[in-house]
Amino acid sequence: MVVAGVDLSVRRPSAVAVFEECDLLYLGLGLGDGDVVKLVGLFKPAVVAIDAPLSMPPGGRGLRDVERELRRLGFRLLPPMMGGMAKLTERGVRLAGALEGVVIEVHPTTSLKAMGLSRRAVERWLGLRQRDLVDAAAAALTAVAYTRGAYRRFGPFVLPTARVCL
Repeated sequence: MVVAGVDLSVRRPSAVAVFEECDLLYLGLGLGDGDVVKLVGLFKPAVVAIDAPLSMPPGGRGLRDVERELRRLGFRLLPPMMGGMAKLTERGVRLAGALEGVVIEVHPTTSLKAMGLSRRAVERWLGLRQRDLVDAAAAALTAVAYTRGAYRRFGPFVLPTARVCL
């Protein structure tokens, strides 16, 4: 099954990783939302995992339930409307609406920690050093876990519950 991971950015190009199961099919950068939608659409993934909040908090400020629950579990996510996160959240919501298939919210650092993996392990596995590309790959790994049913869901957010691929 084909999945995609997107490390969404506001100031830099966004990174995209596409896997078929555990085989890397594509890894690259897209500038705008249109580029990301076209890149991802070429592969017709069943699941797209985006590293950005995909919903707004109630009342447009503060924390969502997902941030509160993940904090209870020992994970830290930034509030979606704090500083620069507001533009990222708006872009994430917009991009999620433009993509086809199942779209899930992820946080690569949290996903790696939940899978018992380090950023370094992913770097070595794929021969990468660029942080955004590693984050896109980690997002895609979360999508793989999702397709295998190895996850917990908190609203739009998906937390993997098992190590996959490496």
